[in-house]
Amino acid sequence: MELKKIEDADLVGKGVIGQEDVPGLPKEEMQAKLEEIARFAIEKINEVIEYLEQNGATQEDIKNLVLNAGAVTRVFGRAGNVVAQEGDYKHWQVGAAAEKHAAQHKFGGVDEILPEEIGAAEKEHVHGNLTSDGKIGNTNGKIIMTGLNGTLEAIDRSKSGFSLKPERKDASGEVTAEDGILYTGYGISNFIFSCDANKTAICHGFLTIGTPQNIGINKESFDFVEDPDEFTNAKAGSRWEFDLLCGDLIIRERS
Repeated sequence: MELKKIEDADLVGKGVIGQEDVPGLPKEEMQAKLEEIARFAIEKINEVIEYLEQNGATQEDIKNLVLNAGAVTRVFGRAGNVVAQEGDYKHWQVGAAAEKHAAQHKFGGVDEILPEEIGAAEKEHVHGNLTSDGKIGNTNGKIIMTGLNGTLEAIDRSKSGFSLKPERKDASGEVTAEDGILYTGYGISNFIFSCDANKTAICHGFLTIGTPQNIGINKESFDFVEDPDEFTNAKAGSRWEFDLLCGDLIIRERS
């Protein structure tokens, strides 16, 4: 017995192909015609089973059987239990558009896909007061708080209601008031103090005068200054304390 695949010639005259639209066959013959190819295939399968049972099957027989049955034995050049790997499928292998098709859908392309069509944010959009590069305003040292309807805002510390630990700075030379600063100076001989332009700074200071050379207050820059003349005439070794609150300055000699 030799294993052979089913050829087209083996199917000639079998089944209902080639019959008239109304074959005119008796019921039993018509039923037999409808099942003829299926029964023929069953006979072939039984022949293979009988061959395997009686004679055993060589590797060559099994190979021929698989190939004749039209089975796939290698995928992407790999045999056995083939698992998909990166690079196995190219866009043309799965019916996808060519690479140049992507360029047609780019921003401003001939067949542009708009952000709203795929649920994405618009190319140019804003998040309230927050800029696309992560900024709220353009001034350093502000406090971020929620304003009307929860909108983020950058505001002055004096308006926030927060009491934050001040930063310490030396008081010497010409000093313009900054918000949240504790000014300290020991043995200073030059100190000219001015208010900030917006008059929003809240700061404090402790000063010890050395040999006075140019000690003074820029009175015109403040809304109110108490005892500026006494400080202008400060003596060597005298100690002073001042408070600035949004344009109003009070300065006192402590010893």
